[in-house]
Amino acid sequence: MELEARLEKPSILPNRLQNNNLLLKLKTPPAVHLPQRQPLVIGLAIDKSWSMKGEKMEATIEAACSMVNWLTRNDFIAIIAYSADIQIVQPLIQLKEKTAVIDKIRSIQVGTSTNLSGGWLQALRGVESAGVPNAYKRVILLTDGQATLGIKDPVQFNQIAADHSGRGVSTTAIGFGEDFNETSLKDIAMYGKGNFYYVSSPEETSEIFFREFGDIGALYSQATDVTINFSPGVKMAEIYNDFTFISNSDNSVTIQAGDIRADDSRNLVLSLDIDSNQLTNASDIASVSVSYYNLFEKMRLEKVEKMIPLIKTDLEPPLDKEVVIERLIASSAKTIMKVARLIKENDITLARSILQTSIDKVEENLKLSNEILIPILQRLRNIEVKIRDNSPSANMTKQFLSESTDLYSKTDIIDTSGIEMHDRIYEHKVIGDIDLYKCPDLKNAVQSQIKEGYRFIVFDLSDCKFIDSSAIGAFIQIVGWLRKRGGEFIVTNITDSVKKVFLVTRLENHIRVAGSSEEAKDIIESIIASAKR
Repeated sequence: MELEARLEKPSILPNRLQNNNLLLKLKTPPAVHLPQRQPLVIGLAIDKSWSMKGEKMEATIEAACSMVNWLTRNDFIAIIAYSADIQIVQPLIQLKEKTAVIDKIRSIQVGTSTNLSGGWLQALRGVESAGVPNAYKRVILLTDGQATLGIKDPVQFNQIAADHSGRGVSTTAIGFGEDFNETSLKDIAMYGKGNFYYVSSPEETSEIFFREFGDIGALYSQATDVTINFSPGVKMAEIYNDFTFISNSDNSVTIQAGDIRADDSRNLVLSLDIDSNQLTNASDIASVSVSYYNLFEKMRLEKVEKMIPLIKTDLEPPLDKEVVIERLIASSAKTIMKVARLIKENDITLARSILQTSIDKVEENLKLSNEILIPILQRLRNIEVKIRDNSPSANMTKQFLSESTDLYSKTDIIDTSGIEMHDRIYEHKVIGDIDLYKCPDLKNAVQSQIKEGYRFIVFDLSDCKFIDSSAIGAFIQIVGWLRKRGGEFIVTNITDSVKKVFLVTRLENHIRVAGSSEEAKDIIESIIASAKR
């Protein structure tokens, strides 16, 4: 893992108290040398209470079946369905035969009340018990309501999530519909080092499972802790990211940054208060240590370190553009989260005030990067319109919490600042099958074209007879890179064997498929024309 540390003001002024912002960039390598990715041990805890009946349960079952098909024969799964009772639909099993597991998922029937803790704890227990070396373990907790049986205290939920994440089992929380406690689920995901998703309609369920698989299907590091040892005269005033942290007695802070994908980056932004009178020219501002379990090396505990040197100057230093942009992204996400909580407390005036302050800050800095900051500004303005034109509702706070989570995850290892994106189409013919070995080369090829301004990319798969779960994960990343830039990824001329994989895994619901190069170009022209209207 690479570690980079940058200050928003690269040097500090002598003899005064001052504020500065620190950007820590953690970048992971691609999964190039692995014969196969580490096994996944997944537990699904599915709410089957009466309110899930009909389209909700049908959509959840279909999404769960798709996830089973995306997993490989090296992966493991346990499936729990909970209402008043706890049903072990499938005890932990290696996925050597998927049909029987899918049949069991399809047999789930709705019950009555919601024993959320019972279902979740059963899934956690099953996943934790798996004696699978070098495995990544995660429970996916889905609910559409409040806990009515078992544990109901959010503080206890947070403790359960934190305890298990400390033992190597993370939790992703998915809230469905209008009636669940979004604050509690968001906290479960935060303490559990997983993701939080809001599903407003049954149609979105499959997309959420698709995104979740993309997150866990190509992981590099687990239990990533960032410890910053500050010199005397330096202290952390604020962390902009949504991570739990511990302030230690020795003027250090440990930030629990969770799990990071391969070939990805994670940015942490901190506000620092600095008293330069206490710093000597021979001292550093801080030292940074990142420790993590390397899933590429059989969960070996590794560490990287970095010193942040002190540079004093009598002149006001120019701001580091990249640090300013990352601070604006993280602070905008934090503002949206605050707005959601204030609306839930019915403090609309304060919510609108802090939102307007965030809008003003982004507007003032648009010149730094229109490509990155204009979409963020539009998000903030859309939230402003929703608050102004609609009465506060439970759905509104759920949408805003989901927005903030999504914005926090907008890390991007492709730097396209100063590059003008265009509407030309890049076509790439894939030679041979797509597996773990070929994925890094394909992603590098796409990244190179994005840096040339391409945002519409077509893969010709006529020579490809097989794709594995690594390919699915690579496609998920490529789709995200291009759609973030207003573009699209299309695969064309897929063979019958690959078509079967798309059909079984329902990839056609997430990745555009065209019969020919000409049809792909027509789709892209339609997208461009629609965007201009």
